[in-house]
Amino acid sequence: MQAERSLFTIYYITMVQVTLSTISKYLTEEVIDKAFKLRTNSDDSVQSIAISRAAPAGEGLISAVYRIQVNGKIHTATFIIKGIVRDPLLRKSITCDTYSKREVYFFSTILPILRKTQMISGAKENIQDIIPLCYGQYSDGSDDYILLADLAEAGFVSISELPTISEMNLTLKALAHFHAVSFALRIKNPDIFEEIAMELNELYYNEEKRNWYAKYFQNAIEINKSVLSEFESPESIYCQKYFSLVDGDAYGELMRVVSCRGEHPVFNHGDAWCCNFLCTKERAVVIDFQIMRCASPVTDLAYFIIMCSNVCQTKEEFLDAVILYYSSLKYYLGDMGIDASEAFSFDMLMEELKKYGKFGILAAITSLPLVASKRCDTLESFETLYSDLDSIPLEVLWELTPIKNEEHKKRIVNAIRISVDVGLI
Repeated sequence: MQAERSLFTIYYITMVQVTLSTISKYLTEEVIDKAFKLRTNSDDSVQSIAISRAAPAGEGLISAVYRIQVNGKIHTATFIIKGIVRDPLLRKSITCDTYSKREVYFFSTILPILRKTQMISGAKENIQDIIPLCYGQYSDGSDDYILLADLAEAGFVSISELPTISEMNLTLKALAHFHAVSFALRIKNPDIFEEIAMELNELYYNEEKRNWYAKYFQNAIEINKSVLSEFESPESIYCQKYFSLVDGDAYGELMRVVSCRGEHPVFNHGDAWCCNFLCTKERAVVIDFQIMRCASPVTDLAYFIIMCSNVCQTKEEFLDAVILYYSSLKYYLGDMGIDASEAFSFDMLMEELKKYGKFGILAAITSLPLVASKRCDTLESFETLYSDLDSIPLEVLWELTPIKNEEHKKRIVNAIRISVDVGLI
């Protein structure tokens, strides 16, 4: 659309000039205007917008995330817009389109079904309370976008790099809510559950990605070994168990766990580390559904608790977190008329932890060093930086560095100790 014909004025607050059309040619001024009217519950017309980046440099590689400030004659509102990263080489290296398609599928298809399942069950609770409102989405593999409510308007902020006990507990309740509605769908409408589950093939831990992931994975393993060796002797049960796990086919174990639905499968968030949750003092919400899978609920649960190993440091504290999750799950299932003791008892949960809980430490192997390392900026020109490469190795995109910070070291050691003490490995 020509500038002189624009419905409103657009300002740019980014280092790299970004327009609606460079995010996606389908993210039109009309789309923004419609979302603005819905968001403000008015007929107010948009006068101008300002586009700025919403995520710090290095926060994720799959999506480019922007904040759109919309000003009308009377009202103002902000939105979060997610698009596929613009750099062609980065897109190709990560296969960004597959993850974007998964998240669009969640907002366009899965979430409405989950909302309906909860509503027709007569529930008082609403799953939308823990997920950002979506005002529009599109996916074709090149011009994908998702337009979301900006939860910063309601005071939500990202969970701390070193999460607090309060942030951990609020997030466990949100995870329980998310899983409970999925449980309800599987129990009340198994055919629809199965239809969706068949669409959730594993995107991240699969044989196709093994070679691309291998060196990055090994770098993380060695960093963790080095940290653990500072705190434990080679003869300790913790070194023996961890080394035995990672000196075998650890990536194969990851694939095995995520490819097995377990006896009580749900739709998992799939990437339940701390940066994918936002909190206020009263509530947590879940964001980024790019690698959703159908698997045991303990894959999300164990991973998240392990990533909170700075505050969850002992077997007793781990079990307290599991109990909090389960009591919340029981409440949300009961809210939909489901008896948790029949559908998914605490004993069933503990049995699933024995079988599939090792996913928590396997996934944290790379995530814990990543949190402590400097990450690349997704707005860089990767085609220029790596013009001699056909695909950028993951260990180059996410360069892991030796850990010097004592808090991060303790987090890794606690994660391994807990995993051994509770029998995950």
